Amino acid sequence: MQVAARARNLGLAVIAGVALTNPVAPAPAAAATPADKVIAIATAQLGDPWVWGATGPYSFDCSGLVIYAFRQAGYGSRIGDGKYRSAYAMYDWFRDRGLATRTGGQRGDLVVYGGGSHIGIYMGDGKVVSTLTSGVKIHGVYAVTASFTAFLKTGMSSGTTTTTATATYTYRYTTANLRLRSGPSTSYSTLAILPSGSKVKVTKSARDSYGRTWYQVWSYAASRSGWVASWYTRPA
Repeated sequence: MQVAARARNLGLAVIAGVALTNPVAPAPAAAATPADKVIAIATAQLGDPWVWGATGPYSFDCSGLVIYAFRQAGYGSRIGDGKYRSAYAMYDWFRDRGLATRTGGQRGDLVVYGGGSHIGIYMGDGKVVSTLTSGVKIHGVYAVTASFTAFLKTGMSSGTTTTTATATYTYRYTTANLRLRSGPSTSYSTLAILPSGSKVKVTKSARDSYGRTWYQVWSYAASRSGWVASWYTRPA
């Protein structure tokens, strides 16, 4: 009886030991904040050209990128639903509501320069994504010609997150010497000629009037973004 009891106790101890050493299920990652979603959309446009008055999806001016990113993320109301079509107008709209400040910028806030001559989206850590005349870029808060004016508080960083939304890309190779164009059809201007076998990163796609698929890509050979005919590419 004593042996059986010791065996039962040993069995319970082993079971208890297994239970105690089982790993605890990891907590699920926190959902992305509204700021993460806006920034992911804005940074997916990196390299897109600057065009006066453009609001995307293939080219932007500075306020156009802001409006596009917030609307696509579903938060257009945070910036006036696109009614304020210039950096000056956005600055006035936020300032009238007491939402312009020189300090305390948070991810997803706007950054205005030159009293309203330029605007971008604050990414945190001193970085901004905005449309410069050279295209959509990431740059420092103080790295543009116009002087920093204010952060415009959008309230997009509410909540805590450990996950940043990121875009998913695919990679392809060109199968011929291929024109890199400014838009998704042969009617757009040529930006560069990509040699056959060039690797490109696909960031989005669109169809032309003939129903053919075009890819917007980042070209490593040309060091710029543009559009290529999908039928002259193959998977990487």
